[in-house]
Amino acid sequence: MAKLKKLLKRAAELTHLPFPERSPARRPLTEPTDLIREYAVAWDAKDAEAIGELFVADADFVNVVGLWWTGRHSIVKAQRFGFQNAFADAKLAISKVSQRYLGDDAAVVMAQWQMSGQVDPEGEPVDPRRGVISATLVKLADGTWIGVSCQNTDIALAADTNVSRAGTLTPTSYIKGPAPADVAAAEWVDD
Repeated sequence: MAKLKKLLKRAAELTHLPFPERSPARRPLTEPTDLIREYAVAWDAKDAEAIGELFVADADFVNVVGLWWTGRHSIVKAQRFGFQNAFADAKLAISKVSQRYLGDDAAVVMAQWQMSGQVDPEGEPVDPRRGVISATLVKLADGTWIGVSCQNTDIALAADTNVSRAGTLTPTSYIKGPAPADVAAAEWVDD
């Protein structure tokens, strides 16, 4: 077993990973959960470039409606578009942050978020939204962390799945419970 561990360690040393030696972020991430904090800071500042710097050049990012952006450039472009349109005055609040290490050099972080201040395509205010963001990070040679993938998901209130009819997804629930309007009016509670 010791020989195998030694061999695996040597193989890892010889394998070039497609990750930078150090983070491009303005404030490098010293812990995996720093990604969530720095994402929220950049989001509230409407700084799409700072969001992009949290990720490797070929990162994957899936947004709340399932659009899959590949590469830092695509992430920055999509975030910038959102900031110039729907989210120009929106604010993001983060709660219930968690992290799970996947060995010494990889981790997954998750957080709940609530956003207010979004406008519809006509510029009219819309109701606040809640969601969950999840990211996978790797540890770089300099000891800092960087995101390699991210998924952002809306929480559909009073729903446990979606139903698709005529090309339209509708949040629905198979569980009997309070009416969606009652759930929407409820206070934000962390488990």
